[in-house]
Amino acid sequence: MLSASGRDPVIVSVPIYGAGADIADGAAIMPGVTAETDLGVFITGATAIADMLGTLRGLHDFSVVADSLVAGTAWVLGDVELCDQYTPLWVEYDQSDTIAVTSTSTTTVTITSLENNIDTSYLFSTNGSGTGLTAFVDTSASGSCTTLNSTAWTSATNVIKILRLGHPLAKINTAATMIGTDAAAGSWTVFVLENWFEAANYPLQMLDPTKHDNLSLTKARFYAKLLVRNTAGHTTE
Repeated sequence: MLSASGRDPVIVSVPIYGAGADIADGAAIMPGVTAETDLGVFITGATAIADMLGTLRGLHDFSVVADSLVAGTAWVLGDVELCDQYTPLWVEYDQSDTIAVTSTSTTTVTITSLENNIDTSYLFSTNGSGTGLTAFVDTSASGSCTTLNSTAWTSATNVIKILRLGHPLAKINTAATMIGTDAAAGSWTVFVLENWFEAANYPLQMLDPTKHDNLSLTKARFYAKLLVRNTAGHTTE
């Protein structure tokens, strides 16, 4: 077990993937890196640790809770104590800064110049055909993605991206107050820890694809809890 620092811990809850095995209490936890396997969920850094998030608090017992799956059919949270004494930032997603859907065919959503590797992100339709629908992204490619359920969106639909957990780049809107949306990846260096939403009949809660995919929402607002990677005290080259 990795030893505690003695400071007041900063704890986040993230989806855990153990590849069908237990993960020990106190194990080093890092973001998954393999598309369609563990991208957007969190794994143990057993052989290599890149962008270590922190240490697991409590056993991830696969025989009891199973694993989170990027397909969105299972979502198992574990508490992780952050390595750094960061204060996570809450940032709302800007629903006035959108991208246009090109077309859809069953579960395939085509968006011109859409970035790759956004597995486990969400799309949310802000206006046009199918307004207010949440769509969990289970696979992605440059220019298109597939969603857990069919959206029936059209070229009249505009959407925002709700970024996958661990995503390192976001767009900041022109007012520098919210996360905006471009089809391509943004340039604001961050690390997305959690995504939350609230809407009519839905109090503030963390997004979970087993509960919140394919919802038709009104008065919805979405928030990312994230770490900012390039700050005055933590400058990146």
